[in-house]
Amino acid sequence: MAATQDYKPGDIPLEEQDDRRLFCKYHYKGVLIVVIPILLGPMFLGHPIMIYRFMYISLCLLLYYILNLMARGAVAFIYITFIPVLGIAGSKHVSISYYTDLIFLVYGSVMLGIMMDSSRLSERLAMRVIAFVGSSLKLLQIFLAISVIIMTALINPTIAAAIWMKVAQAVITEYDNAGVVKMNSEEKRYEVGSKPYPTRPVIGIYITCCYSATLAGCLSPFVNPNGVISSSFEGDLPIGKLLMIMAGPAILGIVVMIFWIQVLFLGLFGGSVKRDLAELDGNQNNFKATIAERKLALGPWTIYPILALILIIIACFLAATRKPIIYMGWDDLDNSIESGLSVPSIGMAILFFAIPANYYFCKYYVCRQPVKEGTANSLVSWKAVNNNTPWGEIFMLGAGFAAAFCSQASGLNAYVADSMKEHTGEGSGTFKFISGALYGTLLTMLSPATAVCRLSLPTLMKGGSTFSLPLATALHNQFLLPISTPSNTIIAGWGNIRPFQFMLAGSVIAIFMLIAIAGMTAIISFS
Repeated sequence: MAATQDYKPGDIPLEEQDDRRLFCKYHYKGVLIVVIPILLGPMFLGHPIMIYRFMYISLCLLLYYILNLMARGAVAFIYITFIPVLGIAGSKHVSISYYTDLIFLVYGSVMLGIMMDSSRLSERLAMRVIAFVGSSLKLLQIFLAISVIIMTALINPTIAAAIWMKVAQAVITEYDNAGVVKMNSEEKRYEVGSKPYPTRPVIGIYITCCYSATLAGCLSPFVNPNGVISSSFEGDLPIGKLLMIMAGPAILGIVVMIFWIQVLFLGLFGGSVKRDLAELDGNQNNFKATIAERKLALGPWTIYPILALILIIIACFLAATRKPIIYMGWDDLDNSIESGLSVPSIGMAILFFAIPANYYFCKYYVCRQPVKEGTANSLVSWKAVNNNTPWGEIFMLGAGFAAAFCSQASGLNAYVADSMKEHTGEGSGTFKFISGALYGTLLTMLSPATAVCRLSLPTLMKGGSTFSLPLATALHNQFLLPISTPSNTIIAGWGNIRPFQFMLAGSVIAIFMLIAIAGMTAIISFS
């Protein structure tokens, strides 16, 4: 038996093993890649044909993704390859569905986060957070949850998750350097040379950022899909009534989320995590000294992080005032053309590349000597963006948008709506209500809620209000996968969190939210 030490192109990426009994350990992924499509093959005999073809492709994609059988960037393009071949939709329309307005919001948010790291703004903000929470992971989790909730409710979940994720990473890095938390696990990585996997406490802190963004979006009148849902129901469900339905479940979800993550990832009730954290308690005495040295090393605020902070504030202001639903924003000035969230996010990202990093625009304007003479680097470089953008996760998010389009093109949504409409008799109302809530939650496993609302909800509303109302409210149940919402995508990419870990963390929250949403919707609708 021989093992490669340093992987180079052409080397065998896995250890050579002559023991045939270890076949499953080394090759089960390849076997499942072949076996899964074969086992699901009988679905091609189902009718309607196009619907079962779409369901077949979607199940294959989800299983490959959740079980981590292939690289995410490759799994993401299953739709664009096989949907046209199966005759569901043309390649032109499928390709367009991969690149929607929200995708470019993600790109802009990612560039904003990378600028925070390049300017070391995230480190400076992390020092402020540490001064407030100390070395307590539980206090850090609560602080991040509150911060993300406030920023999400006023601005946007994706931008809020990106900003606070970078702050959380900087805080965890300081904890790791001080020896109070172990940042990276020793688990063997799926791909040679890829980023290490985070430890369970770190996963809990990261997931808090995206789940808080999702839950705050349920309560905010400024954030979609609330506006899209209320517009779709044309007065039957005004934004105030929608927020009233979501208020109880969202507050319950926040409490459950904080508690469940502390149980699962932060060792609230003991277990291996609590033992691991207890072993590091001996380093608490050196923590303050280490943080003091880091503050001294950072020095006073320079122009670089100040410029980055100013541009972040401007980006947040533009996103918050674009189309806030409850009052007129700058996008409402021209009703003939819609400026999506991609406009302010990408517009600000262009400035990230255009503005020099080491002095205010030009020394002749401010009469100030630059820190470094010569060519001025921009606030963020393309090399940093290319190296730190989670391309695979973003491609998977594009596949989520394509899934919403393909479910509509295959006729699945129309078939479900017609089935609900035709289902009458005793107990049909309860059946439709439960089916709507479950189907809405299922759709968020494949696609972000905003995409489902824009593409699928108009068709699904034909199934009747008893079905469509719980479905629409259940679309807020976006916890189960990284592709369920853009904020999940960013956190999963930067934190290297795998889909099954999202399933583990989000399943309990999703169940509580589903029950609470169903109960509130029933009370409001039946009253």
